[in-house]
Amino acid sequence: MSETIESFLTAAHRTFVEVTRRAPDYFDGRPLRASDPPAGSARAVAAALGVRLSAVAAREFTAVDDLLDRRRHADGAGGTDRADRADRGDVTRDSGDFGPAGDWERWRLRQDRRGALRAARAAHLARAMDHRVARHSGRALRYRAGGRGPLLVLLTALGHTDEVWYPLADRLLPGRRVVMWDAGETGPYGQTWTLAGQLADFDAVLEAEGADRCDVIAWCSGAQIAVEYAHRRPKAVRAAVLLHGSYPRAGSDPSSAYERNLGAVCASVAAHPERAARALRALSGEAVPLPLPRDEDLAAVEVLARTPPGLDAVLRRPFRDARALAGYSRQLTELWRHPVPAAVPGLPPLLSLGAELDRVAAPEPPAALVPLLTAGHGLLVGATHYSMLDRPEVVAAVCRAFLDDPRPGPPAVGGPREVRWSTAAAPPTPSNSSNSEEVTS
Repeated sequence: MSETIESFLTAAHRTFVEVTRRAPDYFDGRPLRASDPPAGSARAVAAALGVRLSAVAAREFTAVDDLLDRRRHADGAGGTDRADRADRGDVTRDSGDFGPAGDWERWRLRQDRRGALRAARAAHLARAMDHRVARHSGRALRYRAGGRGPLLVLLTALGHTDEVWYPLADRLLPGRRVVMWDAGETGPYGQTWTLAGQLADFDAVLEAEGADRCDVIAWCSGAQIAVEYAHRRPKAVRAAVLLHGSYPRAGSDPSSAYERNLGAVCASVAAHPERAARALRALSGEAVPLPLPRDEDLAAVEVLARTPPGLDAVLRRPFRDARALAGYSRQLTELWRHPVPAAVPGLPPLLSLGAELDRVAAPEPPAALVPLLTAGHGLLVGATHYSMLDRPEVVAAVCRAFLDDPRPGPPAVGGPREVRWSTAAAPPTPSNSSNSEEVTS
């Protein structure tokens, strides 16, 4: 299909919203660039977004412009699923919203309202789901469940709550039974809840759901727990997506500056809990983002790499106080003592998704994990460690395509040029050399 002003503007609007959430004044004096935009696009972009559109060659793109280009050439709607496009009004259209310049402003307002409604629905998702309890070893594990269909477990990172999943779960619920829970921190007698405890929680939820098999999407340190579970219970896992996984790494593996710093700090606090209060300062991010660089190419990368705003309480939960950090340090140090399991026959299909601008976990999987990745490794272009919160529509499209058909190789999903795929033994992804200190999982 030929590109229309509407489809171009849909991709531009997604990019505009993502960028201006992080830096509201980013486009003050900076244009949005595109090669061969549809006739009339400049007027539409100016009317809808208040941004100047420049038609240039691709070699002049910044990272922001490249993201727009990938979205407009995916499937006309950013590589997202049909349900999500319909929710934004890209499938069921009111023709009265499109046309001369004045109508594009009204079109943008409708997109913003739809986005706000979707965000509100995701924020209140927990209230709409069933609150259930799984019991084992003297422990009552409270979890949330909703929907009907094949069981899908959303496995969060150590120290975090299931709140990190709400935008993604909202998109995955149709046609699936979705369950999620807060990562265990302490056992029934106050002891640190170790890897064995996390795996026991997993077993307990499956038993409470009356299921002997499930799909899994796991984030950050939860990805290592998912790999361990798949290795120990291969018949219980049908397929798994490892999202921005953080794993124990050999000295030859690429790691992020933050992972190295986090590992050292947590090992110190685990051995000497009295150091937790002082260590909190080493793990704190900037309260206010630094000004963007004057260089436009650097500014584009930096704005996309910023943590989505308004999430401090959610993302900093492991570091909420010295006591929480001491417990988290013991958990993470114990988890990272377990090497990545070796590839063995019978393992379920595994897909890895990293992020190009992840400043928490290294975008590249460790060498020991690569042989287990039957579906390969994908890199979300211009994304951060928190893509399930910031780009849930893209992550949902990739996960749904893979879980619907977990065959070897990258999923045949119709659009996300926002993902670069690799099935090579050493995925060709950029090294993460940033020294930026952000919250982690």
